Amino acid sequence: MSHSDNGQTGSAATRRRVLAAMGGASVVGLAGCVGGDGGDGGDGGDGGDGDGGDDMNEFVASAAANPGTFDPTIITDATSNSVVGTMAYERLVALTFDYSEFRGELASSYEQVDDTTFRFQLREGVTFHNGDEFTAEDVQFSINRTSGTTNSADVSFIENVEVLGDYEVEITSSNPHAPFLSDLAAVPILTSKTDAISENPEQDEHDFTEETLGTGPWVLDEFSAEDRAVLVPFEDYWYDGDEYPGTAPWDQVTIRVIPEQVSQEEAMAAGELDMIDNAAPFELDQWANQTGEIVTGDAVGFDFISYPVNQSPFTNEKLRRGMTRLLPKSDVIEAVFGGYATELAGPISPGLGAFWDEEHEQRLLDEYVGEDEEEGLRLIGEAFEEEDIEAPFDVSFITNVNRTRERWMEIIQQTMDETEYFNAELDVRAFDDLVPFLLDPEGAAASTDVVGIGWTGGSDPDGHINQLLHSSQHVPDGFNWNLYESDEMDSLIEEGQTTLGAENRLPIYQDIQELVAQDVPMANMWTSDVIDIVNPSNIESVDQWSPHPNASNRYNTLYKPHLDEIVYPAE
Repeated sequence: MSHSDNGQTGSAATRRRVLAAMGGASVVGLAGCVGGDGGDGGDGGDGGDGDGGDDMNEFVASAAANPGTFDPTIITDATSNSVVGTMAYERLVALTFDYSEFRGELASSYEQVDDTTFRFQLREGVTFHNGDEFTAEDVQFSINRTSGTTNSADVSFIENVEVLGDYEVEITSSNPHAPFLSDLAAVPILTSKTDAISENPEQDEHDFTEETLGTGPWVLDEFSAEDRAVLVPFEDYWYDGDEYPGTAPWDQVTIRVIPEQVSQEEAMAAGELDMIDNAAPFELDQWANQTGEIVTGDAVGFDFISYPVNQSPFTNEKLRRGMTRLLPKSDVIEAVFGGYATELAGPISPGLGAFWDEEHEQRLLDEYVGEDEEEGLRLIGEAFEEEDIEAPFDVSFITNVNRTRERWMEIIQQTMDETEYFNAELDVRAFDDLVPFLLDPEGAAASTDVVGIGWTGGSDPDGHINQLLHSSQHVPDGFNWNLYESDEMDSLIEEGQTTLGAENRLPIYQDIQELVAQDVPMANMWTSDVIDIVNPSNIESVDQWSPHPNASNRYNTLYKPHLDEIVYPAE
């Protein structure tokens, strides 16, 4: 078994993260890995032997779910974003993979005019996939198009977008907004010059599975639902640097939809895939002497369980705290993640660099949310007495189809079931079924179910917190599906958004972490390392492969020349 660590040390951040801090790739959302009841995984198809049966340089990867949508403006899940959202579409700015700096993507340069205003010079000579020329009007159109959608939080800080010329635009926020660039790095730019789409995605007549309308280096060539998406290089891509080729060096990238984790691993072992990012961390030894080299890197996303804080008896904070105290997080990290994960007290992960304080984190674990069986049982007992609940109380632990997630949720379910207080069961659903349940005000918000899932987070701490915990983000307008509400939390989140400078924002996010630990609307579990399995025989060098800390950008390492990321086919 070979093992490379190509991950970059988390740095500071500055943006929504990839939230957070900076940005990076900015899109945050549910880290799903989707569901399905089985997946074929092993039908061979046009596998990853590198030539697709002829001399074509083909790269074949897997996706654990069928993309939910190909309209980049309304994408809310990591699978859709990774398959098409960041391959075919671009933003004004983008973060490097180590979150160390923003670079212009469709902006050739930019400057901060004052605390609330950025001015962007746009690249000239850029064309959309349909041949339209990229201009400043498209920036204004795309921001307006995002407003009012599930992703409106990405643009809600914007007060005005002023077109100063064909290739110059000025964007002003209503208040100083710390994740300014990070949030913009989440807004895909589409052409405004076709009548097929409008500023209201619900009124569009365009079929995004037939034609992509971005400026990215890849265009969608073929999509077969529940089977595969095929992307080919955009021949008129704008990159004209000398260091890398002007178009992607691959003739074709095929993303095969294989929901089952074990089916992905079987296909990889059989040489049918060139990359999977969903390998079971507790079975990495299987790659010894098999096709596939393990490449790991830092991540910023995290797993968590959410409590139904507005449903009795979970309205009692002692119950939530007591259950959290029972969670065997360190044992799970060793048994399920093979040690490739870091325990968390709150939603801020070490990948956020300047916003991570290990000493503060440990204090929260010791005082509030670290494992302590005796204290946990005591708190649960008091909560049951106060709420006059007769044990055992029936409770369902819900998660999505994903072998790793199912395994740790099963351990939690069994831990609770083994107490005298709960009759606990595990409910595993397809990701495509779970997401609507979460976003429906009559779904998770109205049940007593405990949900276990992942969040991609982002390069800015705001991306780890706002959409999950601010009262303005209650479903269906956001992702706060347990309808948690706290004036103090809202105030802190808004203060974090409007305070500039990581050093000034750090204490705010420490207060937020502490409030999460005290109120316990969610139990943050861990951030697991990115683990990619790569076929070394089909690429020039495994050293070229950089796992992205955000699952929404998992295939971007293939070709992002302006971010110094490229993987060449084997000769």
